[in-house]
Amino acid sequence: MSSLPKEPRLVTPIEVYYFDTDAGGVVHNVAYLRLIEAARSKFSAHLGWTVKEMGETGLVPVVARTEIDYLRPAKLGDILLIDVKLAGMEKVKFYIESTITRESDGVFIAKCRQTMVTVQLPGGRPQRVPQAWKEAFPELLQ
Repeated sequence: MSSLPKEPRLVTPIEVYYFDTDAGGVVHNVAYLRLIEAARSKFSAHLGWTVKEMGETGLVPVVARTEIDYLRPAKLGDILLIDVKLAGMEKVKFYIESTITRESDGVFIAKCRQTMVTVQLPGGRPQRVPQAWKEAFPELLQ
């Protein structure tokens, strides 16, 4: 893993496309998970764990639990700011919190908390959270 940022957080702008919406132009509930996944992948790279590295090493983060609160609708063409942060770490689990706001007016759209497990593919055996994260962000150890 490459050098880590001072803060385990990243804001990613993502535009809402047709395939994210229903017939009324409102973002479908499942589409929020795709948006969060895209932002979380960029966030992972921000923390030095790139998709390329995952493919080469087989060490990957797997979603074990997702909690999401839908607060306001997002619509076709909206630019959404997805603020992703590392919220805590245990031995093999870590927690990611994401908030979604509309860029144009700052309206709070949704919030999400995910429990992630680090696993080694192809077997899927749990592995420890990256040591570099524990050293860089000791305040997040639980």
